[in-house]
Amino acid sequence: MIGDNDEPAIGSRRRILIVHRYYWPDTAPCAVLLSRIAVHLKKDGHNVEVLSSQPSYRASGINERRKKREIVDGVLVDRLKLPTEVGRPSIRIFNAFRLGMSLFYRSITRRYDIIMVSTVPPVLGGFFSALAAKITGARFIYQAMDIHPEAGRVSGEFANPVVFKILQKLDSWSCGQARPVVVLSNDMKKTLKDRDGGESFYIEVINNFALPDSEVAQSHEPYFLEKKSRLTVIYAGNLGKFQGLDTIVAAMEILRDRNDIELVIMGDGVEKPVLEERVRASGANVSFLGSHPISVAKSAIRQSDIGFVSLVEGVYQYSYPSKTMSYLEQGCPIIAAVEEGSELAKGIRESGCGISVPPGDALSLASLLVKLSDDSDWKLGMRENAERMIENDFSEVKILQRWSNLVAE
Repeated sequence: MIGDNDEPAIGSRRRILIVHRYYWPDTAPCAVLLSRIAVHLKKDGHNVEVLSSQPSYRASGINERRKKREIVDGVLVDRLKLPTEVGRPSIRIFNAFRLGMSLFYRSITRRYDIIMVSTVPPVLGGFFSALAAKITGARFIYQAMDIHPEAGRVSGEFANPVVFKILQKLDSWSCGQARPVVVLSNDMKKTLKDRDGGESFYIEVINNFALPDSEVAQSHEPYFLEKKSRLTVIYAGNLGKFQGLDTIVAAMEILRDRNDIELVIMGDGVEKPVLEERVRASGANVSFLGSHPISVAKSAIRQSDIGFVSLVEGVYQYSYPSKTMSYLEQGCPIIAAVEEGSELAKGIRESGCGISVPPGDALSLASLLVKLSDDSDWKLGMRENAERMIENDFSEVKILQRWSNLVAE
């Protein structure tokens, strides 16, 4: 039968189960990144399986149906049929338990050397995986794309103090089982270390690389951005609560009479209707382009003058925006609206590929945009530095090699 996995590990070969709520061709960024890691580990000679779901990341539109069990680039992928959970917290909990029970069954009946999970579903995905690994004697690798429940407290999802405390204890137990917890930044590492008992956690910092083009995206015609102004700022990514996009919309409202400055927003999310209504009411020079395949977004980024990254105050401790790498890959300088002491802000300043401004400060951001539009001498040097930074710090080849080394430990 396809995927039978009873043969013993040979030499450095590992039997690996990767668990995640979403997997390619689902459109979640982590689904695409994780597929590259899985295929890379398979090419290393490991026996890699994935437990995930049918594509269901989008709340609306068509989610591509896949076979319940299929081989994708040498990786066996089993997909559960789970309902879309955007804006449906009870369904999200149900899906987490369904995925967890399937994980238990697989880990006990098939046996793995390594069980690896990312933080979707938050907290419960890590807990079920850690428990399954402990029961079966597998090594547990916990990839923390975001740190929960702390990030969920900011969004309001885990605002109840009793619920937060319970979830943090569960997640801390999971982190204590992990060998290692993989986080995206030293800021995130510090957050985990500052938890009760966190000084004993084994933590590695391995950031993401730029989102790769998918086969579907490559079939699209080249995208041409209709530049209307001397300075085109782009935001490409999720329009969610963590991103704090109200700040740059407020800055554009201040600059509504500056026709030489425009903001292009590409993506979708829960905050999109609110932002669109603000723009309609104010007449700010902001265009919403909707969601597009990765290659289309990259083309728009490449044609823009500067990319915008922002996080609401404090969130840098729990997350690192993956769109940063997509900007850098296209040679696009960055404005980061995030605390100046964060790893993100320090990184772009020290590399000379961007500028940081305080989060939530629309006046400072508006003033910066005026300066950038009035004097374009900054563009060439920052673009060269952006390309250098992606090669030095976020190269896909280098980061995948770090995953090879981690699994081989």
